[in-house]
Amino acid sequence: MKRTLVLIAVILLVAGGGVVWWFMQRDPAEPARAFLERVAAQDFADIENFFTDDAHPSSEDLSRAFQEFGQAYELTGITLTDFGLLSGDSKEAVFTFGLQYESRYFEPISVESSLIVQRQHIFDQWKVKWQDNLPLHDYGLQAGYSRLRMDPSRGRILDRSGEILAGPGSRVTVGVQPDRISDPELLLGALQAELGLDPEYVRRQYEAPGVQGHWFVPLITVAEEEYQRVDPVLRPIPGIFFRRIEARAYPEGITTGHITGYLGEVTPEMIRDYPEREYLSGEITGRAGLESSRDDLLRGRPGYRFFVEPADGEPVLLRDLRVQEGADLELTIDRTLQELAYAVLGQRAGALVVLNAETGAILALASTPGYDPNEFIGGISAPRWQELSSDPQRPMFNRALQGLYPPGSVFKVVTVAAAVNEGLYDPSSTFTDGGQLSVQGNIVRNYQGQVFGEHTLHEALVNSINTTIAQVGLDLGADKLEEYFRRFKLNETHRLGLPMSGGQAGTPGRSRVALAWSAIGQDQVLLTPLHMAQIFSVFANGGYVPPVHLVQGEAEAAAGDPILEPETVEAVTAMLRDVVLEGTGTLAQADGMTVYGKTGTAEVVGGGSHAWFAGHTDLPSGEKIAFALLVEEGGVGGQAAAPLIREFLSGLAR
Repeated sequence: MKRTLVLIAVILLVAGGGVVWWFMQRDPAEPARAFLERVAAQDFADIENFFTDDAHPSSEDLSRAFQEFGQAYELTGITLTDFGLLSGDSKEAVFTFGLQYESRYFEPISVESSLIVQRQHIFDQWKVKWQDNLPLHDYGLQAGYSRLRMDPSRGRILDRSGEILAGPGSRVTVGVQPDRISDPELLLGALQAELGLDPEYVRRQYEAPGVQGHWFVPLITVAEEEYQRVDPVLRPIPGIFFRRIEARAYPEGITTGHITGYLGEVTPEMIRDYPEREYLSGEITGRAGLESSRDDLLRGRPGYRFFVEPADGEPVLLRDLRVQEGADLELTIDRTLQELAYAVLGQRAGALVVLNAETGAILALASTPGYDPNEFIGGISAPRWQELSSDPQRPMFNRALQGLYPPGSVFKVVTVAAAVNEGLYDPSSTFTDGGQLSVQGNIVRNYQGQVFGEHTLHEALVNSINTTIAQVGLDLGADKLEEYFRRFKLNETHRLGLPMSGGQAGTPGRSRVALAWSAIGQDQVLLTPLHMAQIFSVFANGGYVPPVHLVQGEAEAAAGDPILEPETVEAVTAMLRDVVLEGTGTLAQADGMTVYGKTGTAEVVGGGSHAWFAGHTDLPSGEKIAFALLVEEGGVGGQAAAPLIREFLSGLAR
C-alpha cells in the first residue's frame, strides 16, 4: 500500500512539474502576433480579451479610430511587415513590429513600434499591455484624421490655331435684396420684361420663410452678353443686385455646340460606371459632345491632403497627392471655316463638312439648326430642355455625323470610279440614252425626263444621266459595288469622340432593280455628310482614304495602298471638273478656284428631295480640302446646294 502511495505521489509531482514547465515555456509571441494580425485584419470584435487589466480601449474605441483613419486615408489594406522579440523574461516580453498602411490615394505609411505582453503569474495567459500607439505610433487613439480634396481646373477645348472653343469664363447671377426693394411693382415688371421672370416666382423667392432682409436672393444666372444688355435697365431699380461667378464658357456658342457639347451635373450612373474618376454627387462635369467623351482628359484628377489631428495640437500634414490639372484638347477644327460653314447654312436644316483631303483632319463640322451650350451653364430649365428636345427641327441632333441620308446622284462617283478601276469601262466608253431604262419592269428615268442620246461615260457623270449610271451599276454587279463601298470606308465610323453613324449599302444584290437604284444613290444606300466628304478626299489624295480625325494627334495610321489606280483618279477628277464647268454643278463655280464636285438630288420617301453638293478643291493657301453640303428637303442639288458651296468657297478666298 505504501509503495502504491509513493508511486502516486511521484506521478503527481512529475505531472505538476510538467504543467509548471509548460506554462513557463509558453510562447508569448503567439498572443502578440495574434493581436497584431487582428489589427491588420481590422477585426476588433472581442479584442478586449487580448488586453491586461490595465487601462485599455474597447472594441468600439479601436473600431472607431481605425474607421476614421481609414476613411480619411482611403485605406485599402494593412500588412504586418515585421515582428520580432526585443526582450523578455517569465512575466514580460517586448516585441517590435511593423505595419504598412496602403491607400487608394497616398503613398504607403509604414509604422514601427513595440508591443508589450505580460502575465502576473506563470500560470496566467500572456496579455497585451496597451501603449496607445495605434493606428499611428506618434499620435495614439485619440487623434483625429481628415482629408482635404483639391479640385483641378478644367482643360480647354481649342481649335487648330489655339482659339478657345470651350474654356474659363463667367456668368452673372441676377438677384434681389428684400430690404432694399422700394417699388415692388417696378421691380417685378422690369424683371419680367427684360428676363422673362414670372412676378409670382420672384415674389415667392424673396418672401420665402426664413429669408432675411439683408440677404442676396438669387433669381437667374445669365451670360455676360445678356448681363451687358440688361444692366443699364435693371441696375437703377432699388433692390436688384448682380454677382459674377466663374463658369465654363463657349465663345462660339451655337456654331460649335454639337462639337464641344456642354457640362451638367454628374449622374448616379456616371458615379457608378466610372469609379476611377472619383466623381462627387452634385459635381459639374461633361454631359455631351467632347466635354463628355473626353471628360477624363479635360477634367484632370483631384488632389488630396491627408492630415492627422493630434488631441492637443495643430493638424499635421502626413501625405499629399498633387492635383492633376485638366489637359487642353486641341482639335483639327478651324474656327474661321466653322463659322463660315454655319453662316452659309443659315436657317436651313442641313450640314457642311470640310476635311483636309490629305491628312483627314476635320476642318469644319457644321450642323443646323444647333443649340447653344452656354444655355446649359448653371443648369437648363425644364421648359427650355423640353423645347429643345421636342423641336421637330432636332437642334440637338448632329446631322453631319449622325444623319443617314440617301446620297442620290453624288454616289454615282463611286459607281463610275469602281467601273473604271475594274477596267469595265473607260471615260470614252459610249452609251445611248433613250430617256429611260427598264429593269425587270421597273423604269429608271432621267431628271425631268431628259433624253441624252449617244454620249460617253465622261458625259454621263458630268450630266448625271441616271439611265447610263444605273446600267453601269448593273454591269459592275452588286458584289463589286459593295466592295468599293467598303474600300471607300463608307461603312465605318471614326473614333472622333462624338456619336457617329456608319454608312449603309443595303442589299443591292437582292434584285437587279435594287442594284440599278443603288448604283445611282437611292434604294437602301445611306450616308452621313462626313462620309460624302470622305469620298471626294480620295480623289484629292491620289486614291488614298485619309485617316479622318477630329482631335490633334489622334489620326490613325494611313492606309498602305491606294484604293484606286492613278488612272482612275485622273479620269474621275476630270469628270468632276467638268461637272462644275459645264454640267449640273455650274452654280458652284468660285472665282480664283478650280472646283471639282458632284451634285445630288436624293428623293425622300413621302415627297421632297435632299439637295447635295460634294467635291474638293485647293484653298489659296495650298491646302487641299474635300467637302460635302446637305440641305434637308432643299430640292435640286445643282440649284440649292451648289450656290451655297460657291458662297462658302468665295468666303474662304476673301
